[in-house]
Amino acid sequence: MEEYIKKYSRYTILLSLALILLSIFLIAKPLESLNAIMIVIGIVLIISGIIQLISYFTSPKELKAFSFKLILGIISIILGIIVIVNTSAINTILTGVIGAWMIIQSIIKLQIAFNLKELANSNWKAIVLLSLLTLILGILIIFNPFGAIITIGRISGIMLLISEIINLFESIFILRI
Repeated sequence: MEEYIKKYSRYTILLSLALILLSIFLIAKPLESLNAIMIVIGIVLIISGIIQLISYFTSPKELKAFSFKLILGIISIILGIIVIVNTSAINTILTGVIGAWMIIQSIIKLQIAFNLKELANSNWKAIVLLSLLTLILGILIIFNPFGAIITIGRISGIMLLISEIINLFESIFILRI
């Protein structure tokens, strides 16, 4: 068991070092990193679609009648190609969706805050303040998706870097046991 844990820790150290490099790339080149991630997602979708098609054509006749593998495979391949060809547009659309979601959530929280005010709850002011902050962030994301993409990429890189440094130290400590 101890040998297995040490072997796992060595693997984890290598993975953490690779992810630390990825996080540094995310921090330094967020737009290029997110575009690369979109290309990987597109490739995964295409491979998944091909697997679905192979599975459909190798299935017994009686299973094909109730199978959606053919259409799912075709849709997956088409989506994969769209994602690869339009990485920047997909990033902008996803950022816009995130901004719209933040705006909707903040409006819902504002309503909750005003309902709490009616119930004489003292926390309603903090909820109003936080939901207004979220509303402003959502609006900023909608009106400046390019800046938001870069910021999100950098924040993701920083969070990944911190997480992997912690994982690296944990794995090193496990190896010393």
